[in-house]
Amino acid sequence: MTKQEAKELYLNSDCSYFTMCTKYYAKSQEREWKNEKIQMLCTEMKTNGDDQLFRRLYEIAVDFRDYEKLRQLLDALRELKQPLTPKQRINISEIILGRKVLKARSGLIYWAYDIGQRGIAILLMDCVLEYIHFPEASDEDKELKKQIQKYRRICKKIIEELHLNFSNRYLSHYYNF
Repeated sequence: MTKQEAKELYLNSDCSYFTMCTKYYAKSQEREWKNEKIQMLCTEMKTNGDDQLFRRLYEIAVDFRDYEKLRQLLDALRELKQPLTPKQRINISEIILGRKVLKARSGLIYWAYDIGQRGIAILLMDCVLEYIHFPEASDEDKELKKQIQKYRRICKKIIEELHLNFSNRYLSHYYNF
């Protein structure tokens, strides 16, 4: 297999390390190809704003955990096609808050905070609070209400842990203290 064929296979598999290591390419080559894939996904996000593209972009970029990739994700977040469905809003909130237990410090908010971008962490939290605010949710949406409550609790814990300085008056719009 040529290097170009390996690159195409790697990029088409959304930067699967399994694909990379089975072809015996160096980590530096992997980083280069991941950067290229991130650029491709960012360009695609500008075209169609698909929330699944945003998830794929996050899953590849999270390995870098640097400011440049964080900015690219913020730009991609702004490109999401509106209006989002409730399910899409929940899924994006999950990416921002993290899918693992809080101790694991996953998600965009922790990423921003951990690299010294507290202001971006606040902006991301504000975005999540907007996404999980569903005044129109009906009583039939039991699963949606359950997820909303879960993410509200997570938001409150992260705000307290990271001291994100939201005022209680502002937050009362989103959940009860």
